[in-house]
Amino acid sequence: MASYITANNGAGTTAPTVIDGYSTERESRNVVHDLIGGGIATTLILPRPRSGELVLHYAAEVQAWGALALLSNESAYVLTDSERPGVGMVFVVNGNVQLALDDDTRETWTVTVPYQEINT
Repeated sequence: MASYITANNGAGTTAPTVIDGYSTERESRNVVHDLIGGGIATTLILPRPRSGELVLHYAAEVQAWGALALLSNESAYVLTDSERPGVGMVFVVNGNVQLALDDDTRETWTVTVPYQEINT
């Protein structure tokens, strides 16, 4: 599987060994009003784009630090994945990017990225 995250500002690309975690959700923005006398009225609004968390694994420390630096840029990013094209998106970082050494192996590195998909 080939996964790539590329910065839109030209800062570069990172290729994690594997995207070990992908979670996503879409927030409904519908508004529901209780009516006097019973019943409800609704206002239907398009949901927000996807948001969630990516967990990226790297075999080498230098690659993980490079990913942390790349994802710290003032940029939007493009995620592509040849095996799972449905996860592809344009996103911005939405929170703290974490870098961690794997507790079990003490060999691999994990970069955790909270994201917000953006419409382009």
